Amino acid sequence: MKRFIYMILAAAALLPGLWSCSDKDDKEPLDTVELRYRVADSYTLDAVSAKAFSIVVTSTKPWTITSAHPDWCIIEKEDGAASDPEKVRYGQGDKTTVKVQYYDNTELDDRVDYIEIRSDFWFGKKVTVTQKGIAYLDVPADDLDLDIEKDGGELFIHINSNQNWSAAVTSGDWISIKEGATGSLDGVVTLLAEENTGEKRYATVEVRDRHDVLMATVNVTQDGVQLDPETLEIRAGYDQLSAELKVVSNGKWEAVKDNPNDDWYTIENPENTGDATLQITLKENTGEQLRTAGIVIKTVAASEGDFVVQRNVVLKQAYKISPVKVMFDNDEIGKWKSDKTNTPVYQPGVGTLFPGYARLNNGSMPFGTYTFHWSNITADARVRLWFCYSDSEEIKYDIKAASASTSVSVNKGSGGSPELKNTSVDISQPVDMTYKFDPSGSKYCKVTFLLNGVEFCSFDSSEAIMPAVLWGSSVNMYLGCETGSAILEWYEYTAPMNWDE
Repeated sequence: MKRFIYMILAAAALLPGLWSCSDKDDKEPLDTVELRYRVADSYTLDAVSAKAFSIVVTSTKPWTITSAHPDWCIIEKEDGAASDPEKVRYGQGDKTTVKVQYYDNTELDDRVDYIEIRSDFWFGKKVTVTQKGIAYLDVPADDLDLDIEKDGGELFIHINSNQNWSAAVTSGDWISIKEGATGSLDGVVTLLAEENTGEKRYATVEVRDRHDVLMATVNVTQDGVQLDPETLEIRAGYDQLSAELKVVSNGKWEAVKDNPNDDWYTIENPENTGDATLQITLKENTGEQLRTAGIVIKTVAASEGDFVVQRNVVLKQAYKISPVKVMFDNDEIGKWKSDKTNTPVYQPGVGTLFPGYARLNNGSMPFGTYTFHWSNITADARVRLWFCYSDSEEIKYDIKAASASTSVSVNKGSGGSPELKNTSVDISQPVDMTYKFDPSGSKYCKVTFLLNGVEFCSFDSSEAIMPAVLWGSSVNMYLGCETGSAILEWYEYTAPMNWDE
């Protein structure tokens, strides 16, 4: 970003000597410089046909613009005359635009120049200019991901370059560089892979330039027995009656209970072939402890002696955590920040009245499930809950009294507020608005919206709808009325499960 900088320097002139017999204290007038310029702190330019940039300058004293490397930098105008001090002071001085241009850099390496702006005795600014060199090194896109059969053999990485380079295997002891560990200009790296008698495996090869800077990473995959579950830990809510586990495989596989006596869950499809989703049915956990079970997933050998891959998956089901009810009184209001024109008012024995254009914010609400109990909703009210998970992603849950409906919508940066779903609501009765969170996969959430305890909308945050909603996130919460008025009597909070207990 360019910026306009204003500087003033005042310096007293030194007396030429010591007056011996005079009581008069003569001093020379103060000399000042006002130097103004508009230019960025630094520029990075292409090696060939570099785009010129400009410096705008004005000063109350003669000024200069100089380059540390005038042999490859062209400054259109290296000096200029002073402008009227009064005009400069008020931003009306004569401004000179100076174009700075660079010759092509024919060297491999980058080069750096420094442009200095001065006025009389005052140094104003040093601008750093980096011009890229012509060195290049790249690997074709088709060579960045290489596959090889179980039998092994040779693979090739093609190098396009005008400099020296090197290649090295950084992971995977089953592959080696047969030829081309070092080279110059265009070349080829020949890899040699051993036979694979086990499971599918992976290796990486790094290609570096003459300065040992990483330029490309090549991923090598060798075919073998594959069995890759999406996660090794499945988490389910206490009343969540089903769960899924996606598994990637290239053969037959089966899933069995580690403990056959675990009767609180059932594997619905224990035998599968290739990529499949394991379906698990659960019973509600009515106890007061976290339930944990082991599921063994393993490949089925086609013949005796075939390699078998096994994965151990942990299934966890939460127990019901009793909600904590918080009365929305003056003590609770004090924990929130008002950020709209009007202010909510607590009415003892009734609740907190939110008039139109009144909103409260609390940025430290813990993650969990929330139910808000609203009453006395006027016919023109628009009650809204906001749950924000980043600067540009939020969920809005509204009561629209005029249409006797609720709606859920999301904000995603500049993507607007697409509505997910709406349902009807009777505002003549108190209304409970609930957000419910269940774990999904290894880090995401299933977010469920309930109206008076009845689900009407949900989404999985692993989808593109709202990927910022991660299990265990904190919540930046807003609540209030856009129009009309309503009373918030209380809200309930249910803490999330401690899955490691």
